[in-house]
Amino acid sequence: MREQIPEEEKKAREEEKKMQEEEETREEGAAGGKSRKRLFWLALPAVILIGCAAAFVLYENNRVYRECYVEAGVEVMPRDFLKDPEGEAAFAPESDAIDPSWPGEYHVRIKAGYFTHNSTLYITDSIAPQGTPVRVNLELGEECEADAFVKDIVDATRVEVSYGEKPDFAKPGEQKVCLVLTDQGDNRSELEAELYISQVVEELFVEAGSAPPEISDFVIEGEDARFRTDIASVDYTRPGDKKVSLQVDGVDYQVTMHIVDTVPPALEVKDLESFTLLPRQAEDFVVSAEDVTDVTFSFRQEPDVTLPGEQTVEIIASDQGGNETVKEARLTLQTDEEAPVISGVSDLSVLVGSSISYKKNVTVTDNCPERLSFTVDNSAVNLSVEGVYPITYIARDYAGNETTAEANVTVRPRVYDENEVYAMADAVLARIITPEMSPLDKVHAIYNYNRSHISYLSHSEKGNWVRAAYEGLADGKGDCYVYACTAKALLTRAGIANMDIAKIPSRTSHFWNLVDIGEGWYHFDTTPRKDHPTIIMWSEAQLMEYSAIHYGSHNYDHSLYPQVN
Repeated sequence: MREQIPEEEKKAREEEKKMQEEEETREEGAAGGKSRKRLFWLALPAVILIGCAAAFVLYENNRVYRECYVEAGVEVMPRDFLKDPEGEAAFAPESDAIDPSWPGEYHVRIKAGYFTHNSTLYITDSIAPQGTPVRVNLELGEECEADAFVKDIVDATRVEVSYGEKPDFAKPGEQKVCLVLTDQGDNRSELEAELYISQVVEELFVEAGSAPPEISDFVIEGEDARFRTDIASVDYTRPGDKKVSLQVDGVDYQVTMHIVDTVPPALEVKDLESFTLLPRQAEDFVVSAEDVTDVTFSFRQEPDVTLPGEQTVEIIASDQGGNETVKEARLTLQTDEEAPVISGVSDLSVLVGSSISYKKNVTVTDNCPERLSFTVDNSAVNLSVEGVYPITYIARDYAGNETTAEANVTVRPRVYDENEVYAMADAVLARIITPEMSPLDKVHAIYNYNRSHISYLSHSEKGNWVRAAYEGLADGKGDCYVYACTAKALLTRAGIANMDIAKIPSRTSHFWNLVDIGEGWYHFDTTPRKDHPTIIMWSEAQLMEYSAIHYGSHNYDHSLYPQVN
């Protein structure tokens, strides 16, 4: 059963409430750096009877400021309303929502301790707004709002930007603009910005592949306009930006011309039949693609080339402007189990030192010729040594099916024929000798041929001049013996009397020629040397002088040869 409250306790509560209401009307100055009204709470004893027991409860007064003032933009916390800043407090749910950016009066309820107290918050705005002016460029005929001329506005409250005097948007050129910034507290500040009105467009978009634009496409208004940029020399097939200079009524302008590609490619595709495992490219399905700019191809999703049967693929054609055209095609795959066929394989024969074309007259066919591999294993062949060597032809398709064929290569010894060498010499002389040449001219021509067509090697086989001449004429390489023998063949076929001559055997050997053009014997040496002498028709004295200072390079047994001039 609920207990009744005694009359004495009721009177004590009523008196307590009356004292609280009186104290809430008293004012006190600011505290803690804020302008507030302070309410003094008096501690009054109250008697509460609970059952038969009696207890004294101290009612807490004078804990919360009744009024608080704060500048807009300052964050407000519940404990800011407490006289004791170390105390704990919270906003009661029935408090007004506080917006620090909106000046005004807010009624709040502060819960502190066992009681909830009333307080009033006043948010004021006394600081004028600040901002940074911005230069605005417009085309003739365009307008803008006042806030376009200001950036980085700083204020705790919402700021409105207005014109001190609206600019003349119909007047080309530069003008000053006065701006007024007004915040929620009616604080005002003024800024001065710049406005530029252009007679030309700021930018122009031109479709790729179109004709060059006209001057009228750039100019909004003006009586005398002309290009300073060679507009016709621009490549309109490549998207990108181009700065175009022009002059209107004596004023120079620069406009950004954007060459854009907004038209997707025209694409035609085909169905494809192929074999599993063989990689496929998007280009394989393309019949044709037309666009002003370069086009690349890709799959929407890579086909599964391991899967026999039919599947649908999407081919994407993309141009340089990022435009895409998508077409579908069918890919039909079958398993490749058929091996390649090798035809035309036979035994081969070649002379020692010669080269050989192993695949000549040999062909390979396959039901899937794409990425077909055809190789010859000739690792056992030595073309420098006589003998019979095995070779293996290997054909392998992409599916791994393989076919091989065997053959032999016979390497035969070379038989050098003097008539063959003379025929080769005649062919050379036909290119370097003319009928009007004197014998001396012919000697010089032969010398120049040897020096320009034979590469020096440090060793060659000696004792067979026909072989050495062949190597010089056919292979174009050899040592001094090859140079001397090649010269011998050419001199002989040119009708120039000549003779072989050799250095007295020592640690090194050397060979050259003697020639007689009807004036007696002279030395003739076409072998290149480090100091680059030109030994053509040298006398005995000349050669011996040279030999003496080059470690006896041309010492020879004079008794074995005719007298040299």
